[in-house]
Amino acid sequence: TSISATHGSNHTLQCLGEYRVPANVQNILVLNKEQDKSRVAAKKILQTHRHLNMKPLFDWELYLMPHAVGWLERFAEARPDLKMSTIFEFMRAMPMYVVGGVVGKKK
Repeated sequence: TSISATHGSNHTLQCLGEYRVPANVQNILVLNKEQDKSRVAAKKILQTHRHLNMKPLFDWELYLMPHAVGWLERFAEARPDLKMSTIFEFMRAMPMYVVGGVVGKKK
């Protein structure tokens, strides 16, 4: 499933009646009881997607990196590994933006 599909999924369904559901589905239903639906969506994304693919954001170059890091600061407090791998992925994709484009220049 994609991050967009996870974000767009139902965040209000809280119960499936008397049916026995797997533990991961039960955890999602419990999340849906929270009032802040943006936080519910973010938690579901972080639970479902262990790695966040940043490649679709690279067309925006480094403009979106602070927003991505800010989102991770807000919602992924317990996932510093994800924050660091996200920053690394941006840096690896655009190394010359990071160092100021000084390719081939000697001291």
